[in-house]
Amino acid sequence: MSESAPSPDKTPRTRRNSPTRVLVVTTEPVPLPGFVPSGAGLRAWGLAQGLHGRQFQVEIAMAADSAQGPVPELHGGVAISIFQRDHLTERVRAARPDVLVMQHWGLMDRLGDVDCPLAIDLAGPHLLERTFWGTPSLEQDLEQKIAALRRADFLTCSGEFQRKYFIAFALQSGFDLADPHLLPVIPFSVAPELPTEREHDATTFAYCGMLLPWQDPRAGIVALVETLAARGKGRLRLIGARHPTHDVSMGKFDALLAQLATSPRVSLEPPRPFNDLEDLLVSCGVAIDLMARNAEREIAFTSRTVVYLACGLPVVHDNYSELSGLIEQYDAGWCLDPEDAQAAKALFARLLDDPAEAERRRENARRLVRERLTWDRTIEPLARWCADPRPREKKDLIGSGNDRIVDLRRRLAHVEGLHRELAGRRLVKLSNFLRRIGLHGK
Repeated sequence: MSESAPSPDKTPRTRRNSPTRVLVVTTEPVPLPGFVPSGAGLRAWGLAQGLHGRQFQVEIAMAADSAQGPVPELHGGVAISIFQRDHLTERVRAARPDVLVMQHWGLMDRLGDVDCPLAIDLAGPHLLERTFWGTPSLEQDLEQKIAALRRADFLTCSGEFQRKYFIAFALQSGFDLADPHLLPVIPFSVAPELPTEREHDATTFAYCGMLLPWQDPRAGIVALVETLAARGKGRLRLIGARHPTHDVSMGKFDALLAQLATSPRVSLEPPRPFNDLEDLLVSCGVAIDLMARNAEREIAFTSRTVVYLACGLPVVHDNYSELSGLIEQYDAGWCLDPEDAQAAKALFARLLDDPAEAERRRENARRLVRERLTWDRTIEPLARWCADPRPREKKDLIGSGNDRIVDLRRRLAHVEGLHRELAGRRLVKLSNFLRRIGLHGK
């Protein structure tokens, strides 16, 4: 679908008998045929598919720099388009949506004036991610985030843990904390039709996804590989390694990848299209998803974990996140302290010696997803708002937001300038005094 750049159409919108048009915008690759998607791309796709299932007319617009091949005009009942980042506003105006859904806030600074209600999906703590990848402008990033959220009419997020984090930003952005519908949770979700079970090897472990600076699976992976070597059986298939759009790991995992490359029980495999990845995962026995604890991981609702569970893989997971509670509730895996290498090794040894322990949990993993994490079940809060998308009255509960911050900085700079001037005058006066009494330079 080609990109066009018409002038803004300010014609008042009227209600039609046709379905409500929703445009979902993402910077990341979505799971089109032959594409290797990211977690954010899968999130955007799940939102689009959930809305499509509720009879909305949905288009998903993907940044052109994330396209990995020819882009179909229609896929899975959803229209597909691409846009150049500098021409996002033109793409939105050309689509003339009744509702705009931005999958995250990072691209909002490219979005000009558009004439439709706006929702922003806060699928993860992006500000924390920027911190871990070493952003040189954290203060500006924070201002950019608040500026983006101030423009939104509706916000969603991925989990209850996240919601508590995002509430503070909603407050600074002028949202009404007394609103019972503020920041509803839409967990990361997959298609209701789960991948078909087939023959699998219960002693093959899987790890897939991108190696990112805010995610550190090294201790768990090393514990597994050492156990595989000690037991002389089993296998680890590690799929992914680097982000399909840009690598921000900054060499953090080079030593781990070099170590794994020497192990005969590890296969390092390139990223693959989503359907191919699902086919691979259903042939494995257990997923390893142990991450070192940090502020970002504590509130992340991780896409890879849900994909593992949907493929019937019980997961060796951390014991501190929101998904940990679901895994324990459904007996869909094992939740460990990621710093306890001995406990991890003991579990891996047990799973290698008694594969039936993992087999008993395969159906539990799929049941968890069927009952809690498919997009037909989770999309309701966003679908309800899109059916009657009312712009909110924009208020700043802490003053005038970014304008106030800029004003305070200007005042601070003025005060600092005066202080330097006064300090300089005092030094001059002291120097003159010392010169008069004959002590200058002594």
